[in-house]
Amino acid sequence: MAVRVIGLDKALRDIESKGKDAVQAVVEVLSDTASAIDFDAKNAVPLEIDASLKQDGSKMVRISTKQRIDKDPSNKGLNWKIGIAQGTDFDAYVEFGTGQSAREILYGPGYTDEMRAIARPFKKKKDGTLKGKPFLMPAWIKNTSNLVEEIKSKIAQAVK
Repeated sequence: MAVRVIGLDKALRDIESKGKDAVQAVVEVLSDTASAIDFDAKNAVPLEIDASLKQDGSKMVRISTKQRIDKDPSNKGLNWKIGIAQGTDFDAYVEFGTGQSAREILYGPGYTDEMRAIARPFKKKKDGTLKGKPFLMPAWIKNTSNLVEEIKSKIAQAVK
């Protein structure tokens, strides 16, 4: 997922001047945050979704999104990618829905313009009927809301 935390880039640049303990403190905060996002997203993702428009008349379809949610560190743990490994458009439809459901979700609380831009290509026409069940974005919002402040606090503790 390519969503930025405002202020994080500057905080990461500043830590190297504060020494190894500060860098390690930040790595730990980011690792814990990535794990929390991963955990919350996996617990929130639906295991099946209503696909009542299927031609065979069945309504519920099992999905494998949960097993593909993953986190991947880089830059010695100072950067993390969290998302759906080998994702498809359908994974985005599970998250955001289509039509009116997508609009309601995307303009809900906590969603930034950057998040809307990620989701917009998947919105489809306004009469789409798949109801989204947000799982990844809410986990991201919840677990990064105080990230910069937490990093600053851990750096201050590490350099005492």
